[in-house]
Amino acid sequence: MKKISCRNPVAPERCAQPNRTSSLFRKMWGTALIRCYHRRVQNQPLKWWHVRWRPVARGALPLAIIVGTIIGIVCVLGAALSGVFYLMQPWQVTQALAAVKPQIDMVPISLPNQAQAPLSKTSVDAFGFRFQLPNKGIDKTRVTRRIIFASFRDGGTLLVEDMSPFPGADSIPLVAELNKRAERALGQELAHSEFKRMQAAMSTTPDQVKWWRLRSSRNMRAAFLLEEKFSDLIGCTSPRDPSGPVYAISFGQFHGIQCGDPDAPPYDAHVEVFDAADRHFRMFISCPYGHGRVLTQEELNAMVASIRVSPEN
Repeated sequence: MKKISCRNPVAPERCAQPNRTSSLFRKMWGTALIRCYHRRVQNQPLKWWHVRWRPVARGALPLAIIVGTIIGIVCVLGAALSGVFYLMQPWQVTQALAAVKPQIDMVPISLPNQAQAPLSKTSVDAFGFRFQLPNKGIDKTRVTRRIIFASFRDGGTLLVEDMSPFPGADSIPLVAELNKRAERALGQELAHSEFKRMQAAMSTTPDQVKWWRLRSSRNMRAAFLLEEKFSDLIGCTSPRDPSGPVYAISFGQFHGIQCGDPDAPPYDAHVEVFDAADRHFRMFISCPYGHGRVLTQEELNAMVASIRVSPEN
């Protein structure tokens, strides 16, 4: 005679009396998970391994298939989206830069006023160069290892900063990695000339990066130059006139770009100039809010043109 093997060995009679819970389980999982199983058992009491597990597995199999299918679909969609984002990264980065800095769409224009005004006979030797100062009432001048700071009696300041790399800067891990990235994107010549890289960056616009070109060398090069241009514009433009003009300048031994107009409010001007050896200097003219003109464009032009290698060198 067959003995009844039940999942409830303490009270087997409950198996014959379905309750609300068992009815709910039947609706959700089927009767395979809750019914009693009839099999011969040699030794009592009943053990968990006396239960027939095949019906249980059959009841859980549809749920496992559904869950596995959903997980698989999610993984495939995630991988596809990651691949699309990776391929379109140059275009996406460019669009983000343009949204933050709309001026990135501008290219330098020729300086409308290239005349040069007379300067004073006062000059400052610093960074291995001689800088001639404008013909203005200078209150005081301070010279440090990397900076020349001059303040005028009627207000306003002139700052000249040596932006050339420190000796051995290429050995810094972050700088070395940036140089390698520049070489991959731009090539040897452009990567190792700061002026040529800035010049190329300033002439690049976001519309040169096309989404359908994906990660082509053309797109990667333009995206790299736009990142460079974005950084240059952030450091060059005045916070009081972030959409001001950008000019291409060339005086004496130096050439570069100028942001802002010293003859128009807010009378701020920022100049980045380079010589043939890629020595890099930055000039910044600023004045208090509401102050008038500090230096004229002619005086600024003459200052750039007057920079010479110091006789001491």
